[in-house]
Amino acid sequence: MRFLLRSLIGTFIILALAAGVLSFGISKYSAAKEKAAVERPKRPAPERVYTIRDQLLEPATVTPIMSAYGTIEAGRILELRAAQPGRVIDIAGSFREGSAVESGALLLRIDPATTRSREADAENALADARSRESQAVQGVALAEAELAAAQSQYNLRRDTLRRRVDLANRGLVAKTTVETDQLALATAEQSVITRRQALANARKQVEQARLAIQRADITVSDTRRDVADTAMRAPFAGVLTEANAVLGRLVGTNETLGRVIDLSSLEVAFRVSDAQFSRLLDDTGALIPLKARVALSLGTRQIVTQAVLARIAAVTGAEGGRTVYATILSNGRTPLRPGDFVAVEVTELPLTQVAEIPARAATEDGLIYVIGEGNRLEETTVRILRRMKETLIVADAPFGKRIVAELRPQLGPGIKVQNPAEALVAQEEAKKKAAERRAKRAGGGKPKDGKAEGRPEGKPDGKKREGGEKPRKPAGASG
Repeated sequence: MRFLLRSLIGTFIILALAAGVLSFGISKYSAAKEKAAVERPKRPAPERVYTIRDQLLEPATVTPIMSAYGTIEAGRILELRAAQPGRVIDIAGSFREGSAVESGALLLRIDPATTRSREADAENALADARSRESQAVQGVALAEAELAAAQSQYNLRRDTLRRRVDLANRGLVAKTTVETDQLALATAEQSVITRRQALANARKQVEQARLAIQRADITVSDTRRDVADTAMRAPFAGVLTEANAVLGRLVGTNETLGRVIDLSSLEVAFRVSDAQFSRLLDDTGALIPLKARVALSLGTRQIVTQAVLARIAAVTGAEGGRTVYATILSNGRTPLRPGDFVAVEVTELPLTQVAEIPARAATEDGLIYVIGEGNRLEETTVRILRRMKETLIVADAPFGKRIVAELRPQLGPGIKVQNPAEALVAQEEAKKKAAERRAKRAGGGKPKDGKAEGRPEGKPDGKKREGGEKPRKPAGASG
């Protein structure tokens, strides 16, 4: 029992000594490591070089594109209204919502029975007026004949009276005979006056008859037009909308039965700001007939057509800007319809001696970074002329120099940069240097001829190494 107790005590003592030696060694190792870390000289951190996309600024002539959004409107619309009341007796098969109609095509017909009756009455009235004119013309001829007869009788009575007066002066006839001839001459003169009045009345009747013919002719023309108006025809080609006529329906005068939209005269109305509107005017203030591109998005498909600026809206609102109308160049075969929301791109007049840069290459006030000497950034400011979707058109730019094509928060004046091609070259050079260092470490610091570096051939270096350690002896040497 005592032997076992002594054995356990010895074991505990040995374990305690081992633990103490181990902790002492660990503490010495940590202290040496910390001392080495403190005393080791630190290498300066290399300068960071940012890889950027660059662009060379060159003067060019650029045609700006003004982007806007607008709505398709109909330039010409016909309202189909009933000119005559009646019952719808015929409707074309194409008289439906959205159907295409040709110019002159019959759309519907209203019962023309009533208007045809009025036309017949007007024609009868015209025939009666012409008959009265013929009678009046005959009356004029008779009145002229009666006037000529009365005038002849008056001439005879006058000659007779002259002879009677001559005979009475010579005493051959009595004075009472002369008086009788004078009375007969007065009667003949009164008859001439009466016949002249009758002739004037006859001629007046002819004029009245001719006026009646004109009125009757106008009435006939009106009734014939009314008969023609019972048949509605399309005056131009287009598409039908708001069609609401059916067979047998009674319609009243001026009742709307539908509308025809001319697809060959469509327009797009779009709104621009005051600054954009100023670029659409010439020196006299008139609208320039610039070309435009109208695009309608239909899912994955896009319908594109051409247009030309036509006019400016007559009034403007308090919110500013102007509404501009552009005429769509189409032959009528287009899927565009009034009310479509479309994108409009107006081709402006070209700008010379400008540069086009990415939109992210400049700040709002036109600040850009120029790559100067040693690939270090320098600040400069350009004048922004146009802001397009993804690019900017600038003037007063440093032509012939490279700029940063995309600004980043970490970039600033004096920062060193490189483009992807330069970064690739630098990466290849870094790989070569790393390979040389690895090859040098693998060769133990010996040159290619196998001689030790830094000591004469065959003479070992007897100096102590760092830390007081002596050089190792060659294998087989005695102690």
